[in-house]
Amino acid sequence: MEDKLILGGSMTKSFTRWLLIIGAFSWFSAMPVSISAKDLTFRGRVIDYDTREPIEGAVVVASWLEARPTISGESTRLKDVKETVTDKNGDWSISGEEGQPHTEHPYYDFFTGTYHTRPPSFIIFKPGYCSWPEGFYIEACQGKIKSSGEFTATKTFELPKLTNREDRIRAQSISIPAGEGVLEKCRELIRLMNEESRNLGLPEEFKQGREK
Repeated sequence: MEDKLILGGSMTKSFTRWLLIIGAFSWFSAMPVSISAKDLTFRGRVIDYDTREPIEGAVVVASWLEARPTISGESTRLKDVKETVTDKNGDWSISGEEGQPHTEHPYYDFFTGTYHTRPPSFIIFKPGYCSWPEGFYIEACQGKIKSSGEFTATKTFELPKLTNREDRIRAQSISIPAGEGVLEKCRELIRLMNEESRNLGLPEEFKQGREK
């Protein structure tokens, strides 16, 4: 009889423990989670590093990633890509989600698989100039390529001009975001990269919207 009572007590404790776990998970699932969906207009100006004159016709690409925590680390996927070009004053603007640099509720996101939008990353390209951000890895651009200000006002990007053929080739080593329909959304970037390839006597990087 005593053994049965001990066994029954053990089963009761195990059952109670599972109820607590299920209750805790249900409580986490009911927690309000702040997921950033605030739109913002990002503004910038692109100028020549040496002459301080505006650079017209530079292409600017903004890309947003969604992220969530996993056992092996953060998992990301592409959410959106937008493209524009600078006007005669070197100005550009792109509207999109402000994004969150960090996850506010990592445990909730881990168990529910919730994704949060990260702040956008930018690409700036103009044939014959240091590209952003690839220019940071080109010796002729280092120490010159820079940005200042905030996107909420007007962030200024200074791009040095390139005269060396090898540097201009390196400036094309741009990491275009991978995802369905990306090349269709980056038509102007593709056009300018192909134009620069022809100017340098190289085969086009992309053909009819598809990478060669």
